[in-house]
Amino acid sequence: MKVLIAGLGDNKEFGLKSLRDAGHFVGVIDLPQRVPVNQCDWWRAGDRFSVDSMLEAASSAGFEWDAILCWEELSTDIAREVARKLGVPAPRMPAGHFRDKGVMHGRLRELGVPSPQLGVARTVEECVALAGGRFPVVVKPTDYGGSGGVRVVDDADDLAEAFRAAASLAASGRVAVDRYVTGKEYSVEAVTWAPGDSQVLAITDKYLTRPPYCIEVGHISPAAVSEAERELLSQATVRALDALGMEAGVSHAEFRMTETGPVLMEIAGRPAGGQIPRLVELATGWNLNTAELAAVLGERTTQGTPAAESSAIRFFVGDGRTPFRHPVTWETASLPPLVDTLRELRYFAGEGTVARVPRGPEDRLGYAIFAGTREETAAALAAVDNGAEEYRGE
Repeated sequence: MKVLIAGLGDNKEFGLKSLRDAGHFVGVIDLPQRVPVNQCDWWRAGDRFSVDSMLEAASSAGFEWDAILCWEELSTDIAREVARKLGVPAPRMPAGHFRDKGVMHGRLRELGVPSPQLGVARTVEECVALAGGRFPVVVKPTDYGGSGGVRVVDDADDLAEAFRAAASLAASGRVAVDRYVTGKEYSVEAVTWAPGDSQVLAITDKYLTRPPYCIEVGHISPAAVSEAERELLSQATVRALDALGMEAGVSHAEFRMTETGPVLMEIAGRPAGGQIPRLVELATGWNLNTAELAAVLGERTTQGTPAAESSAIRFFVGDGRTPFRHPVTWETASLPPLVDTLRELRYFAGEGTVARVPRGPEDRLGYAIFAGTREETAAALAAVDNGAEEYRGE
């Protein structure tokens, strides 16, 4: 099977390996500096924000593609249009429903699905009117991704600055204004095999920096939820997918669990970023990337054997004051609780770096992935966190 990834996102290494290990020929179109050329079978440079550029690149292969996927949030609708023009299977969902938060939440509200969104603004004045003095509110671009431009605003004096920052990243210039929802945050990974046939594969605990930016700094799979909470999150996810018209593909939904039940923050029609697909396979046996391809082709995959009871990732970030010290060294990696649980370690900054308080994924200084029993994973996280505060959105 010849599979083209038209826009990589940050899922590239695990996703490419998953498809190639399954025996597929994998091609990639993206900016040349984003393509891991030793991890794909074919590649071309292309503008992932241009249908014409990606269409030209895809057509230059000299053979026909069997499926086109996209893991880059900003390019999902563009990649599907390329697939339509080539007559190639791709994830199936209405354009805009999973990319534009204004369209998304407008549709959800129409169908009676709970939404935190107060409305969409094109001007500072409209933003102020939507907030209506009800602080805190969350201001975010309607059509960006990766937490970029998202900010919790506690005071009317900060609203204009937050609006302008969000609007600068929004291709449409439109900014969503949401009420701030308090509650533990979770993500739900699901696959839609066919219209009306969605299956939840995993629920993940999410850890954040405190407002105003609430950047993700960790995930644990599977989430420590009760059966009742699991059922509520699963039902809410399937309801949202049906409401938004998902027909085939995978999705990544983010919820906060309130006293009255889960509230959907947003949902994407693509595999999750932040190494979540790798965590899900380690702890559940489900591979989101091969499941997505199967759904696109009208097939199904089955759950594999989990490698561990629990998996987790911790992203390292700065606080604007403290010099960065590598939380894992060769000495600590050779001793419990890390020696038998550490699966991958990456640093993007040297020791001594003083990094700003993170405002997006680009501010992460590295990460560590762990897998083992729940107790082993918790011990490994505690070792690298070194007593740091945990924030879940409560």
